[in-house]
Amino acid sequence: ITPLQFHRRQLHRLQPEKGGKRKPYGGTISLGLKRGSWVRHPKYGIVYVGGTRAEGSLSLHELQTGKRLTTHAKVGDCQFLCTASWRVR
Repeated sequence: ITPLQFHRRQLHRLQPEKGGKRKPYGGTISLGLKRGSWVRHPKYGIVYVGGTRAEGSLSLHELQTGKRLTTHAKVGDCQFLCTASWRVR
């Protein structure tokens, strides 16, 4: 097993953009799922959650290699299996 390394927040990202809104960055919760959580997706099978996009979609990664499979997965399509902070090689 290999532990996952999560990106934490960076202080320069806390500066507001135009309109006074800050970009979503940092933390380990992605659209209600903890990053690293194992989910079952109809197309990609059992994968883990890597992060989110501004459009409200998830990034899914392969368990064995950590390779990103997609960045456009919907939360409704994913079935939560367990919370983990490691992947299997």
